[in-house]
Amino acid sequence: MEVEQIREGKAMLSLTTRRIAFFLGSGVSIPAGIPTTRNITEQVLSGEGVMRNTDGNYYFGKSLYDHMGIPDECVPRVVKFLNRIKVEIDLYYSNDTGRFTNYEDLYYITSQIYDSELGEYDNPVVQSFIDKILPNICSLLIKDDSKMREEWKLHELAREAKNYILCVVWKMLNKKPNCIDHLNSIKDACMDDQLSNIDIFTLNHDTILEQCLSQSGIQVIDGFGKPRNDVRYWDPELFDTETCKVKLFKLHGSVNWFIFRSNSGDRENESRGIPLNSNFWHTKSPQGQMQRPVNGQPMLLIGTFNKMLQYISGIYFELHHLFYRHFRHTQHLAVCGYGFGDKGINTRILEWVYLSPDKRILLIHPDPEKLKNSARGAISKRWDELINQKKLTILQKKIEETTWQDIRDSLLKVE
Repeated sequence: MEVEQIREGKAMLSLTTRRIAFFLGSGVSIPAGIPTTRNITEQVLSGEGVMRNTDGNYYFGKSLYDHMGIPDECVPRVVKFLNRIKVEIDLYYSNDTGRFTNYEDLYYITSQIYDSELGEYDNPVVQSFIDKILPNICSLLIKDDSKMREEWKLHELAREAKNYILCVVWKMLNKKPNCIDHLNSIKDACMDDQLSNIDIFTLNHDTILEQCLSQSGIQVIDGFGKPRNDVRYWDPELFDTETCKVKLFKLHGSVNWFIFRSNSGDRENESRGIPLNSNFWHTKSPQGQMQRPVNGQPMLLIGTFNKMLQYISGIYFELHHLFYRHFRHTQHLAVCGYGFGDKGINTRILEWVYLSPDKRILLIHPDPEKLKNSARGAISKRWDELINQKKLTILQKKIEETTWQDIRDSLLKVE
């Protein structure tokens, strides 16, 4: 008995002298009642109940001219455009059993069309795609006598489609959770006095995790400072200068992050912030000047391979640089709710796990075989190898069924 206690103490000491990190995807928010990828995709493709406002954004509600019997001009046009693109994506993935076209795929293709039409990124293949679908969408570009707008250009339609998808995603994810108890395992880890450093990397746009930790009184460094005129502003140096056990890195942005610009300023006066007031249209800068949110939209990375282009610019460059630096010092990574679908993130995880023999991944998932088959090739092809090398361990549970003790015990088994 005494020998076992000594061994357990050594194992515990070995774990607690290292960092532990969580990597989270959208799956951890589903138990809170947050819409799934499929739910959002169905809404995007139907357009039901969505209208375009005069501020250029899309909202759930009736058309502005509904009282006059005039339907929304933009939503039906954009929906038809996206459904035509979906036909081509479905065809491409027709042999991939179980895969469905989602809003991220639609955003990616739409972005490619937009960038190609404006000459932002050279891609000769895109023109062939445009030529193929043009006969089916040309009617969407021609003025209809019943409509108020003049003719559309293709890049305008693609831009509108991107805007539409982002707004639908934003509105559907920006909701109050039904519950937060399913995250108790992460909350309890953050409250464990035997752990000294916890880094949480997440791809989620929603704020479920922040609400869970805040309600438990857990202090978190998320890169945004103390409020100034009811806005918390981005300051990446906080990750290194502030002493705090728990650090949160939202690598794909958030429904409450906005780019602000003073009413009298230009891009040089822009700042990134989280407004504490729900009326994000009317906030003041630290100097007391009135400011507005650029485009009236939050900062969200949406799409598939196009996201990696954003990883090298602006706040995302800073976040991914921080991700790289902090991740390197982690010995144990608990992954939950992530489908290994982001090629850039997968590359970073694989580079990390092979840095040294003692790097370990704990995957929390109820159906690991299904996840293995749906993951991108870089992960799925190395899956068995990682397990055989004891670099990947499976905890076959749902997040709501998992406790911090389960995670701790699973990590200690591979010490």
